[in-house]
Amino acid sequence: MYFIYDDYYLKHENGISHPENPDRLRYIKNAADILAGRGIIEYISPSPADKKQVEMVHDASYIEKVLELSEKGRLSFLDMNTGVNQYTYSCALKADRGCLDGMDLILSGNNKYKKFFLACRPPGHHAFSSRGSGFCIFNNAAIGARYAVSQYGIKKIAIIDLDAHHGNGTQDIFYEDDGIFYISFHQYPHYPGSGEVDETGYGRGEGFNLNFPFIPGTKEPDYLAALIDIVLPLMEKFEPELLIVSAGYDSHFSDYMSSLGLVEDSYQKIMNALSYISHRSCGGRMAMVLEGGYEYRSTAGSVAATIMGSLESSKIKSIEDLEMYFGIDDGYRNSKIKNNMVIDQAAKSFGISR
Repeated sequence: MYFIYDDYYLKHENGISHPENPDRLRYIKNAADILAGRGIIEYISPSPADKKQVEMVHDASYIEKVLELSEKGRLSFLDMNTGVNQYTYSCALKADRGCLDGMDLILSGNNKYKKFFLACRPPGHHAFSSRGSGFCIFNNAAIGARYAVSQYGIKKIAIIDLDAHHGNGTQDIFYEDDGIFYISFHQYPHYPGSGEVDETGYGRGEGFNLNFPFIPGTKEPDYLAALIDIVLPLMEKFEPELLIVSAGYDSHFSDYMSSLGLVEDSYQKIMNALSYISHRSCGGRMAMVLEGGYEYRSTAGSVAATIMGSLESSKIKSIEDLEMYFGIDDGYRNSKIKNNMVIDQAAKSFGISR
């Protein structure tokens, strides 16, 4: 697997004691070094950045605003939590360039691997077309999706967002798009306050936006049941040509930015399930783009688990195989799941029999 990283990503700062800080990436890089030593990943440095592709998603006036704030040479803020220092503009461009380079690597005809993980800062899924928010500057996953469409003619993309916070920016960008199926697992109620189950898209995009607003304390069983019962059947019908995972790790039980209950092995299992669709519909192609995750050790371990899980599932041939592999049956659904009402409502909205 390609692992896209650059030390330059460490230069972006949000201020003293801010949870989104360079140490997040330092711990991830240490974990990645171990995987690289085992031959599991291959490091790639992003090529020089260009704002042209960013304009596929973001307004030129907003891009210019970020540049102007960076050029001030001192810490400024887009909102109360989203900082801009002298390196933020160039870091954000390089984060987007990393995603585009990853798309080139896995979508070109002579690719060595079919998957990449982008370990970048700043994150992206709270960035709207016209503004940044929630620690996010430019929407890396959204830009990567638009690039895959325009450069490689990809017609159907699924974006799966695992961050504890709803990716309101990504949802908004694609809310009227029937070629991008956005799916989010997140805590609710929680920042940013969006992502209810009845937010299913608008106009042409109706039926291509799916939210799982999980209550605090939700653990692995709800994620696996939602994947098995709802997401995978929908993806079999949608037949995406590319999967993009907005890989957020603040859903880990140790992360102080949420009250969810995943463990490192949970991410491995989730990626087993998503890799089934990747192999079935996408020729194995999958992009993983770092979002949140603020407890350094669990985030680093969960990144490693994500990578390993994404590489394991070629043996899984059906949803039934996954049910058996995870041990999911009616007893499991009745005794271990806290969000059956949410999952049932999603099933009803999307015409899935559960």
